[in-house]
Amino acid sequence: MLLQRVKNTVSEKRFLIVLDDVRTEDHSKWEPLKNSLQGAPGSRILMTTRSDRVVRVIGTDTRQPLGKLSEQDCWSLLSKRAFVGRSEEERERLEDIGKKIALNCKGLPLAAKTMGSLLCLKDTIEEWLNVLKSPLWQLEEATVELFPHLYLSYNDLSPVVKRCFSSCVIYPKDTLIRLDELIRIWMAHGYVGSSGNVDLMQIMAFKLFKNLEMRSFFRELKRDKYDGSNISCKMHDIMHDFINYLSKDDYCLIMYGGVEITNCDIRKVRTFCARNVTQQSLPSNLFSRLKCVRVLIASNCGLQELPQEIGKLIHLRYLDLSFNPIIELPETLCDLYNLQTLDLRGCRFLSALPQGIYKLINLRHLLFTSQGIRSIPQGLERLTGLWTLTRFVAGRGASKLGYLEKLNQLRGSLSLILGDLNGLEDSVDAEKAELKNKIHIQDLEFNFNGEVRVDVMEALQPPPNLHHLKIIGFMVTQFPVWITTSLNSLRFLVIQSFNDCSCLPPLGKLPMLEELEILFMTSMKYVGNEFLGITKTIQEISNAGTAFPKLRKLSFFGCANWEKWEDITGDEKDHLLIMPCLRGLEIFTCNKLKALPHCLLRMASSLEYLKIGNCKNLISLYGDRTGDEWDKISHIPHIEVARVSRNIFSRHILRRR
Repeated sequence: MLLQRVKNTVSEKRFLIVLDDVRTEDHSKWEPLKNSLQGAPGSRILMTTRSDRVVRVIGTDTRQPLGKLSEQDCWSLLSKRAFVGRSEEERERLEDIGKKIALNCKGLPLAAKTMGSLLCLKDTIEEWLNVLKSPLWQLEEATVELFPHLYLSYNDLSPVVKRCFSSCVIYPKDTLIRLDELIRIWMAHGYVGSSGNVDLMQIMAFKLFKNLEMRSFFRELKRDKYDGSNISCKMHDIMHDFINYLSKDDYCLIMYGGVEITNCDIRKVRTFCARNVTQQSLPSNLFSRLKCVRVLIASNCGLQELPQEIGKLIHLRYLDLSFNPIIELPETLCDLYNLQTLDLRGCRFLSALPQGIYKLINLRHLLFTSQGIRSIPQGLERLTGLWTLTRFVAGRGASKLGYLEKLNQLRGSLSLILGDLNGLEDSVDAEKAELKNKIHIQDLEFNFNGEVRVDVMEALQPPPNLHHLKIIGFMVTQFPVWITTSLNSLRFLVIQSFNDCSCLPPLGKLPMLEELEILFMTSMKYVGNEFLGITKTIQEISNAGTAFPKLRKLSFFGCANWEKWEDITGDEKDHLLIMPCLRGLEIFTCNKLKALPHCLLRMASSLEYLKIGNCKNLISLYGDRTGDEWDKISHIPHIEVARVSRNIFSRHILRRR
């Protein structure tokens, strides 16, 4: 379906398409894409790759090997990094030495970039001369020509930063590296101290990462736009080869995709990592032989069970069993006294956690997504050092919300699956959870899939610093008051499946909200001005301020009975500012909606795109430049109005989630 969409998009058009950093050497994967990229005469596809095999598989009319940088360009690239923040006098003093160092980079861009990052940290002529005269320029042991340049920067690192860098050997080439996961591995190895103060250790780990990042050891750095601490990155392929070379003396055993890096006797291994391999390819009696292992990753290896012997791995601190068809975990797992991280994400057949999980008193991160796990064993409340708990199930026959009472160190994301909570004791238990005191949680999901008392919902008031909130309310009859009174930091909100609610709360009062999604509100027929957080009188409107002052994106999906979106007319429109920052408006499968409010289309001057799909009335008004109301939206730069089938819409929603 995607290939057909691509074909329809470029058909009969003259185009230039750039495919950057192509790695696929499988002709059967390339051919369908190539066939879909058939445009008008004069169309061109420009592809970059590091592999001659890719060139042979794809076939090309013109092959252009890239040469090395000129001396001037190499110096320009190096100096841009090396001279950041320096005075003109300093530049003149260091320039001659710098140009000689640039010559040693031999026209290699990554070498110039890496050396520039290193020299940026050197202040004196003596330090620059030490780099120039280093014997590492003559290094012949390295298997790749670039390694001498990397060695100079690597040798400038402290011992602990070197170890942190070498630990990245567990990631295959071109893999996205999540900083939170990397830091958990560093902590497991003791690279960031053992003070017991996890907050200080986290700060130290972030400084170590910044040290590596500023020296260009990582690339493609991305930060979550709502959470600056949520960082991902990648490593250059040559940097990855360099790490493999460095790791020859480390106590690690790495297996992924048929590649095995074995550097020592398995009994001495401290890091074992196997990803995407079969269970048969794993070493025999693996869990009884890893006597010294601290980090054990066996992800997507077809494991259906774990042996009892796993409880004897007394040094184990990090255990990743994600994406395995494991059905049950042995109770001996709870003997792993030092365990800090237990990752069970993607283990969809897992139906329960070990009853003795409370014995893992050093556990900081418990990650699981299996819907089969319907309760958390009693005793979870003892794990007061827990930082990460991805999922918690409460209700009849499940866990009690009170288990969360003392877990005030929880942070990051938490999904609460809430069944029937309609008894008086449930209200008391919800109060006991003290959710509002979990001030480090920034991403929260409520999934109300049973009957829930109103006072239970009110007692589950989120922490004030929350950034992301998703509420699914299948059997909820009204919205909690706190949704518009206590979430002044909220930036992303999803409201889904409130089937028994006929109207929306005054969300326009949320001062920091940037993205809002309303999904499957099947009882909603009317969206009035209360949605904006305003009242009817002119005096009150003039004092109301701005409705949705920060909102950038507004989306409605699957509101099948929605008929009217109230407009603002008359004197009211002169006293009110609505969504001044709105960039995008999306409306899908709202067939009964008769029109968009003119006030919104007029006031939202910042609107950059409008998407309408499977909305019969709106398509007749605004579609194909022939609709009766086309002139009301013609000023919007990007408009998509199309009849979308329900199946395509459903898949679209699944991808978004």
